[in-house]
Amino acid sequence: MKKLVLVTLIAGLTTAGLYAGQAASADRAAVEKSIAAMEQKINDAFAKKDVAGMKANIADDAYAIDPTGGNPVAEFFKQLPTMDVKLTDVKLTDFKYHWVDANNVVLTYTWTGKGTVMGQPALSPTFGSTLYTKRNGKWVAFFHQETTAMPAPPAAKPAAAAAKPATAPAKK
Repeated sequence: MKKLVLVTLIAGLTTAGLYAGQAASADRAAVEKSIAAMEQKINDAFAKKDVAGMKANIADDAYAIDPTGGNPVAEFFKQLPTMDVKLTDVKLTDFKYHWVDANNVVLTYTWTGKGTVMGQPALSPTFGSTLYTKRNGKWVAFFHQETTAMPAPPAAKPAAAAAKPATAPAKK
């Protein structure tokens, strides 16, 4: 009888553990889908210089780093309305999710687009990463960084033709 109770208990715990794992995966998939949508909304709001649209998905104490340097988002939000931003054909692709723990996930992706920012050509493609954190039950962007893709180095030149071997001295 004790063996039957023990086997039943183990089977029940195993089943509960498997169900919890499946539920966690389903929850993560839902969070990932939501985070991708938030990142798109943030990018769309940037292109429109819509501070309120960005604030809806970004933590008040967030920080960002781009090719021009680092900035608290509070400062960035002050600058955005006066920035010269003209972007078209913006696409976010290659989403990958890197879970730190149950309340923090890093989203990485590739940004491509055309246009200008502050009179300079938009740097495309750019690799972006955003740390999303869950605060008071809501996911918000907390840290963002952008790295411009470097052009591929030129192809290696073929090795120079092998030097001719020295000829043997003439026999006397």
